[in-house]
Amino acid sequence: MKHLARIGFLALCVAVSSITADQRPGGPSLVGKTAPSFVLPDLSGRTISLEDFRGKQVVQIVGWASWCYRCRQEIPRLKEAYDKYHAEGFEILALTGPINQDLSDVKAFARKNALPYPVLFDQEQTVLEEYRIFFVPYTLLMDRDGKVVYEGTHLPNDYEKRIEKLLRPDRRA
Repeated sequence: MKHLARIGFLALCVAVSSITADQRPGGPSLVGKTAPSFVLPDLSGRTISLEDFRGKQVVQIVGWASWCYRCRQEIPRLKEAYDKYHAEGFEILALTGPINQDLSDVKAFARKNALPYPVLFDQEQTVLEEYRIFFVPYTLLMDRDGKVVYEGTHLPNDYEKRIEKLLRPDRRA
């Protein structure tokens, strides 16, 4: 039995390692492409449109859920980056939906954790599906023009350096 488990694990490792740079779980990567536009309400009901940030701000989309342990682990780094870079043109949009949680769970979580950035609730899950957010946490970082420069299931190790590079006035895609 242990032998079969090892073979299964090895097969999984080979399958994952054979994924090319333009693929990810759920489909092709968005890196190098313009992030799809969307309009969603934040927790106060205010409408947020991704188009409003294009040409103006560096945007990070964070896919998360209130029950996700790894998502909660990332919150201190997200809050720190938001506090440090928001005035320079950095925005975080925390995107979630009815994924084993409801709107009241999300509101309570955001309030308890004092999330300083907009939290968007995708009730119909159309944006979550368009971005192929099937796993949380999920991070997508885009430049001021809306071009995706990073996509992954965690914050990159050089997270702040990437933000600083994208915020430089001379930085364009």
